[in-house]
Amino acid sequence: MIEIRNLNIKLGSFRLKNISFEVKEGEYFVILGPSGAGKTVILELLAGLIKPDKGKISGINSKKSALIYQDYMLFPHLNVFKNIAFGLNIKKEKKDTIKKIVTETAAKLDISHLLNRDILNLSGGESQRVAIARASAVDPLVYLLDEPTAALDINTRKGILELFKNIHKENKNTFIHVTHNFEEALFLADRIAVIKDGEMIQIGEPNEIFNHPKSKFVADFVGFENVFHGKIKDNIFTSVHDEFFKLYLPSENTNNIYLAVKSEDIIVSKEKFESSARNQFKGIVDEVIHKLANIEIKFKVNNSKLICAVTKFSFEEMQIEPGKQFWLTFKSSSIKAFPH
Repeated sequence: MIEIRNLNIKLGSFRLKNISFEVKEGEYFVILGPSGAGKTVILELLAGLIKPDKGKISGINSKKSALIYQDYMLFPHLNVFKNIAFGLNIKKEKKDTIKKIVTETAAKLDISHLLNRDILNLSGGESQRVAIARASAVDPLVYLLDEPTAALDINTRKGILELFKNIHKENKNTFIHVTHNFEEALFLADRIAVIKDGEMIQIGEPNEIFNHPKSKFVADFVGFENVFHGKIKDNIFTSVHDEFFKLYLPSENTNNIYLAVKSEDIIVSKEKFESSARNQFKGIVDEVIHKLANIEIKFKVNNSKLICAVTKFSFEEMQIEPGKQFWLTFKSSSIKAFPH
């Protein structure tokens, strides 16, 4: 098990503040956060490239870990074969052993045809596969991945993510993967740590992070489109920004709370219908945004807004367009609450 305890470091104006977490052996652990949050700093500390000002890291051997950056960091003066063989040469393995390992590793990553290719003639996806092959060739116990798909197109990214998932499944290596992409985190992670401005905000399994955020930042970051600030009295929430916007939520009275609702948890209908759901509103279509997976509709409700997601079929069937009125319905169980 890798243990990080009270890690602190100051780099210019940036500070990493009392970072503590554990990574189990064989776990796929994702550190999720926006740019500048400190994700790469944590990886470089784990890799032994920089030293903390304060705190302790145990359970990881830099010689048994492999760091893969988003920009590949391949050696331009070496061809693909020699790049993959680099770590093996450092370990002073025999030539026959090196050839065997490089050949087998390249075959697993489907880059055998590239072994004699110059690095400068590779695509982004090919370069990343070579970087993964170079790391895998030395048989690391721990993979440290720094935004490894950030520079790739959607289709290539999907292939690389599948590759990481398969390597983890087959070899049971420990992975620590940093990213700003919550869909990537959801696809790969056994557990996720959310970081903001050098501080860990929440750590948990994907379901906990994505469905039960413990702060407004996490709710915003993982895709809760509707986040409201207000108070609860007698099971009724009132928004501080709109006294007419009220939600039913069985809860203790409080004067300072955030509520969040996902867009896909809101039902859009032409007419009001009988339902056990206690939250029903008339909304006027304010904006329509076409996305790959669905269509996002922004509704004006009194002086507030509710964002809903519908399928293309529903969008066309209901003839949704700006200015039209619809009913919006969702259950209290769809509402997630967390302190200010």
